[in-house]
Amino acid sequence: MNVDKVENMLSQLIRMVGTLQTDVKTLQTDVKTLQTDVKTLQTDVKSIRSEQQEMKREQQGMKQEQQEIKLVQQEMQTKEEEHHKELLKQLKVLEIDQDFIWEKTVRNEREINHIKSKLG
Repeated sequence: MNVDKVENMLSQLIRMVGTLQTDVKTLQTDVKTLQTDVKTLQTDVKSIRSEQQEMKREQQGMKQEQQEIKLVQQEMQTKEEEHHKELLKQLKVLEIDQDFIWEKTVRNEREINHIKSKLG
């Protein structure tokens, strides 16, 4: 009976070792899969970082273009203001000329009426 017990125990130990070996192989496979997944994730993270840097560069470019547009807009506004002032100045000169012409016309009309009254 002792021999049977020892054989049973050995049999159980062999089964347990077999199960452990299967578990170890499964764990090794799982570890390899995890390592592959980690490498894939690392590659993805590098790709995302690269894309993020590209987006930052593009954003910087857009900011620079926006600043250039603002400068051009300011220059245009300044030129527009100068042009407006010049137009107002010219209109003022025309207004003064018109007033002078009216005064001269009125004076001439009075003189003509005065001469007509003396002649007639």
